[in-house]
Amino acid sequence: MGSQTRIRKQCIKVWVDKREKEQIEDNAKGCNHSASSFLRNLGVGYTPKSMIDHKAVGDLMQLNGDLGRLGGLLKMLLSNEEDFVGHEDKMVEVSSLLNGLNDLRNEIREKVGAI
Repeated sequence: MGSQTRIRKQCIKVWVDKREKEQIEDNAKGCNHSASSFLRNLGVGYTPKSMIDHKAVGDLMQLNGDLGRLGGLLKMLLSNEEDFVGHEDKMVEVSSLLNGLNDLRNEIREKVGAI
């Protein structure tokens, strides 16, 4: 952020424990800053922008939609019960797959929400 044009000769010490230091460094790395510039920017009121991969988030959301469509197709298959006459074990298997898809969609939503 302009460290080549400004001469900085003042130092502020902040005492932290090991976990806090690691968290500060991780947060700084996530914003593509050094720990020093990250803390300096926070201290002067600048809110660093996260470097989240927005394409990856979009891909996750697309995957979530694809899983939803696949779940819809499975539900349609299950609604046609005459296809499963004599094959109840297959119906249980398809129901289990449908539940797994819903669990996966919920997990994707949680991860995207955490980002």
